[in-house]
Amino acid sequence: MESHYSEIRDAIAELVRINPVPTILIDMTTFTVAVVNTAASAFLGYSESEMVGQSITNFVPLEDIAAVQHSADEPPPEGESQWRCVTKDGKILFVKLKYRETMYQERPARFVVLIESRSTPFA
Repeated sequence: MESHYSEIRDAIAELVRINPVPTILIDMTTFTVAVVNTAASAFLGYSESEMVGQSITNFVPLEDIAAVQHSADEPPPEGESQWRCVTKDGKILFVKLKYRETMYQERPARFVVLIESRSTPFA
């Protein structure tokens, strides 16, 4: 059975890595980045090693942290959301995200894909 879970875990991580758009897998138990792809690393200006294991709140403005944490309280299985992200160089970007709940390493996780970004708020 462990082999089966290992294969699923590896497949989920591979889906994140090969996606051509910025994609992050968040461990919802620890609220940390579990897997990140090259596009997401480049978008935010961090290396993969700088992102993996970090709290997702490290990538949003301080005043948005409570809202991001609250969004995890009662998540629908999938949806779309708008957030502000902070790049490594301190630039704030407005982003639209699509997400889907999943399991990763036998823990709740969220597969998050960037669908649009801009430097000004969405209407």
